[in-house]
Amino acid sequence: MELVLILVFLSLVVSLLTALVSLLRGRRKKALWLATACAASGALYIAVVMTVAVLLPQRVLAVGEDRCFDDWCLAVSGVTVAPQLGEGDELVRAEGRFYVVTLRLSNRARGREQRAGSVAVHLLDQRGHVYDVSIRGQRAFESRNGVSAPLTSAIATGRFVDTVQVFDLPTDSAEVSLTVEHPVGPSPSLFVIGDEASLLHKPTIVRLH
Repeated sequence: MELVLILVFLSLVVSLLTALVSLLRGRRKKALWLATACAASGALYIAVVMTVAVLLPQRVLAVGEDRCFDDWCLAVSGVTVAPQLGEGDELVRAEGRFYVVTLRLSNRARGREQRAGSVAVHLLDQRGHVYDVSIRGQRAFESRNGVSAPLTSAIATGRFVDTVQVFDLPTDSAEVSLTVEHPVGPSPSLFVIGDEASLLHKPTIVRLH
């Protein structure tokens, strides 16, 4: 489907350039027709992207199941819930409850190291609220257990790296799930038909409980 996006993008660019040349040559009607056709084609393509995204079912993974992006994979290997983390002066109480999520990053490529250029994980609850990593909770956990490996760690072929991410969720949160954002921020995948990161596509989730 990436090829479809490339072809659509190139055809729109060519058409717009042709429209600009026509306008400069005084052919306003042709320029207007081409610009209108480009706008209509672009709108139709976006409509197809969103329609397919809405119709496709949400992918739900279990704890321990890999979520792979090419050869780089991430799996939830465990989760614990605690009202507080740390000890002594480093003790931190959660505003709700701390979710301590253990992740396993792995490399299924053959013969080459893998790493995620940019990646983030978030938790979702039954209300659809999105929760980022709790800085307070992460620091408290690491004060006792050591610094967790970054999500962008380099992973040798056939190996894995464990890391822990801490979240702070309200006490009434239910149906808690984890989702992976890779890459972080807007990307061309927003406009790829059927891609899990496309517009309106329901995110793939790992059901924690």
